[in-house]
Amino acid sequence: KANIAYEFTDGEVEYDEIEDPLPFDIEADVIELKDIDYALWYRDLMEETEKYHGKTIKFKGIVAKNDQLPKDTFAIGRHIMICCEEDISFGGIIAKFDECDILESRDWVWITAKISIEYNQFYKEKGPVLYVSSVQHTLPPEQQLATFY
Repeated sequence: KANIAYEFTDGEVEYDEIEDPLPFDIEADVIELKDIDYALWYRDLMEETEKYHGKTIKFKGIVAKNDQLPKDTFAIGRHIMICCEEDISFGGIIAKFDECDILESRDWVWITAKISIEYNQFYKEKGPVLYVSSVQHTLPPEQQLATFY
């Protein structure tokens, strides 16, 4: 993790403790993510998972299906680049949806889902599980790769 430190001429060091505000409203009835905010939200979700329990989220993501997942389960997320091309990885979240048969891997969709923090076999520990209430197929975003702008 990076920190900002201020070093004064007298040798005293003070660390920046100012918390940057998130670019989306976590207190909204439905947290709506802009395409450019996925990486920031995903990092916050993974670092402060419990604060999202019970929240409803709406975002655009790419579907990832796998035969090892139950029939009503898929992963949804975005490819995220932290600093360079070599560190691009899929930042996905497990999602439960009774109508998974309408989805194919690599489909881009808007989803609305309630976030539950619970044990899931995929994570092998507690983690975010999305209980999907709606899915709408869509076109990929202009910039498919999520970054921390």
